[in-house]
Amino acid sequence: MNCKLNTVSVIIPISIIVIFMYWYQWGTQTLSSQEVHAYMNVIEAQTQNSSARHDLPALRKFLREDDGKPFYTVNLYNFHKTANYPKNAGLNGSGKQAYDRFSQVMVSLMLKRGSHPVYGSYWSDTSSGKWDRIVIVRYRSRRDLVDLFATKDFAQASQHKWASIKENERMLVKAINLPDGIFIITIFAAIMGAIIFVTGMTWSRIRPK
Repeated sequence: MNCKLNTVSVIIPISIIVIFMYWYQWGTQTLSSQEVHAYMNVIEAQTQNSSARHDLPALRKFLREDDGKPFYTVNLYNFHKTANYPKNAGLNGSGKQAYDRFSQVMVSLMLKRGSHPVYGSYWSDTSSGKWDRIVIVRYRSRRDLVDLFATKDFAQASQHKWASIKENERMLVKAINLPDGIFIITIFAAIMGAIIFVTGMTWSRIRPK
């Protein structure tokens, strides 16, 4: 019994760590020049045929300088009071509501690529500044970001983003002195393994013989 319990309490945490590492860290290989060119062709076509908008020279430069490492963006948004949709779009609502429509799609696309929001908040008092919302996002790699940009779902959801935003700024940052996700999930898995072991030991002692 103890041998089986020891095995389970080790296998489950290790499985959690392996699965998490695959999701959180895979895809860190740097982009080749051919891949950059291929992605940019797709994105350039999107900017002509959909509501997607990109600073194409800046994006190309960003991809060419790929280091294969995760990065963070700090995003500041000032919303329209009423969403600025084209008249033939058949959509309405506030700027915040339009942004929420975009966020639902964006978060789903990010999670599929080992990326996720870290922090997001609306300012309750905007009297001291022009920004309505701040969002901090962790991307697994530049490859994942451009792969997200190249999807039809992102291109279609962009109509909500640009209908919502009156003004925005984005800053690229790297985390300093913050616990890495691998460290956090390792601690979590170790605690889970300990709980499984202790619970199993307790149950084996109290259950009827």
